[in-house]
Amino acid sequence: MAQTPLRLVHASDLHLERPPFGLDKVPPALRDIFVEAPYQAAEQVFETVLSEGADALLLAGDVVDVARAGPPSIVFLIEQFSRLADRGIPVFWAGGSIDPPHSWPPSATLPENVHLFPVGHVESFELRRKGHVVARIQGTSAGQSQVVEAGQFHRDREGLFTVGVAYGTDALPGREGDRVHYMALGGRHQPGTVDCEPGIAHYSGTPQGRGPREIGPHGCTLVQIDETGHVQNQFIATDTVRWLEETVEITASTRSEELEKRLETSLEKLQARHPGVELLICWRVCGVGPLVHRLRAGGLADEIIDRLRRTYGERSPAAYTATIESDSPLSVPAEWYDEQTVVGDLLREFNQFEKDESLALELSRFLPAGMEKDPLAGIAEISSPEVRNCLLQSAVKLGVDLIDVPVDEALQQQAEEAA
Repeated sequence: MAQTPLRLVHASDLHLERPPFGLDKVPPALRDIFVEAPYQAAEQVFETVLSEGADALLLAGDVVDVARAGPPSIVFLIEQFSRLADRGIPVFWAGGSIDPPHSWPPSATLPENVHLFPVGHVESFELRRKGHVVARIQGTSAGQSQVVEAGQFHRDREGLFTVGVAYGTDALPGREGDRVHYMALGGRHQPGTVDCEPGIAHYSGTPQGRGPREIGPHGCTLVQIDETGHVQNQFIATDTVRWLEETVEITASTRSEELEKRLETSLEKLQARHPGVELLICWRVCGVGPLVHRLRAGGLADEIIDRLRRTYGERSPAAYTATIESDSPLSVPAEWYDEQTVVGDLLREFNQFEKDESLALELSRFLPAGMEKDPLAGIAEISSPEVRNCLLQSAVKLGVDLIDVPVDEALQQQAEEAA
């Protein structure tokens, strides 16, 4: 059977109820942008459907938690669905963990072009163009267990191109696309194709990244099917706020002024590379030298962050520095560990804790009186060796920095002698 070319837009995890987060304090200039970001990104998804002349919109779950987002989200979605209805474009919506079919208020009637799949079984629809059936769309919403049985999906017996829509399935890794030609999946915030043969299985990701763990561009997927049934996916960016993580290398001779200048240059390049988007940048500084221990909260890092925010964070669009961190090990002259000084004592003490994991770090004794049984007392618990090591590294850097020893001069002299 010759395949009619198709264009579909696949989106999921719109999470209209969840604005971006991850800043210790959202500046006034970004507050409204944060609140509106999920809606603006979602609107771009619908705009993509219209501008690309898509035959249908596939929504693979976690569109909105109505109870948390409230009436504005209902009004917004009905308006957007109606825009597609005016062009005769259907919407196939498989509910996820936050948007099962029963969560949509009965009083808010969805437009007739919206097909909300049921829980517990796969429902099948014919996708038509000018009266002719051009594909079959199958889908089911996730129930309380959130487990969708992949075995319920199957290719059309007559050879029609078959699309599945679900909030993930119980298929084994690499087998998610075996049952249909294209499996539109939801439930993951990063886009990615997880199966290519015999069918395609793809997660479109969220249209808007929410925090520093969801870095890079986010959007929806334009699915294009040609006359031979070949599928080609195209990522379409829709986000208005974008988290980035950038790494800067330093040496023992790098001064704070030089580091700040390099960060400014990088900010200019990032804005040129990501035009029209509000940027939130987490900087990681790695290498050796005195800046390794000076770049800490309450120290040099805060000073540089404040200056960068004033210069670049108040632009429109902004390039806002969220954090500057260095997880490189402490960098001091080796002979300091043997000196009979306050710094030497500090370094030897921490070195002992790093070598002997059996030495307990009793942080609970620093809690305020009466807080021992409070749920927040968990902040004094060390959950893993990795957390313990990170805590020790941060503490020794803080100690060396507060003692205010001339690490710069010592390392500079050491570098000159080595040269």
